[in-house]
Amino acid sequence: MKYLLVALINTIYGILLLTTLKPDTPGFILILFVALILTIMGLVGLAMWLWQVISTQKEAGSAIKSWFQIIKGIDILLVLGLLFRSFILQPFVVEGNSMETNFHNQEFLLVDRISYKFRSPQRGEVIVFRYPKNPNEDYIKRIVGLPGETVNIENGKIYINDNLLNEGYLPLGSQTFTSTENGSLKTTLGPKEYFVLGDNRQNSSDSREWGILPQKNIIGRAWLIVFPFQDLGKVKNPPRPNFARIPGEVF
Repeated sequence: MKYLLVALINTIYGILLLTTLKPDTPGFILILFVALILTIMGLVGLAMWLWQVISTQKEAGSAIKSWFQIIKGIDILLVLGLLFRSFILQPFVVEGNSMETNFHNQEFLLVDRISYKFRSPQRGEVIVFRYPKNPNEDYIKRIVGLPGETVNIENGKIYINDNLLNEGYLPLGSQTFTSTENGSLKTTLGPKEYFVLGDNRQNSSDSREWGILPQKNIIGRAWLIVFPFQDLGKVKNPPRPNFARIPGEVF
């Protein structure tokens, strides 16, 4: 009976993955491969179980025992992989150009999910999070404002608690405006609230448009660029502190 149960579980799970998988799902090729393996191995197991039931040959019993050892190993690896993805690293595919010129459309990243369990997100870090207006969508942006800070966007510049923010990760001459009449915005963040912006300030849906980001929505920080291979490498975050000195002011 255990052989039948394992075969059914793998077949059903594999078919569910195949029927719900979408082309834009992060890690599409890998998930498709896993789904096909589970479905095929499950169907093979069902066939072997049926052969064992209706056959008197000893080979039938030996064959299904060999199959069970193989599928057991596959299932253990799958469970370990799912745990790894849920708690340590998660794949993410950049969609659109809101993070140009640092991240590009269809770039494949690995997201570090574990660091923020031991420390708070830092200014300048690029994070992946669940979009507050629709938690089924994942966004990628850069942290600009931290909990308790006042963020002021004025005359194309960003001030944090009245200190001018130096954004060395943006192209020279970049400016930040909002959709308000005078292009300015001022907001004070509460506990566990963040202000995030896309690097492509002219083409990004971010905190200027839909407001603050609750910490509970943060999935993790962008850690490694995997594809395309010419961009392979660890994501670089700007050094701290990152405030510019304003002539005539003392910090």
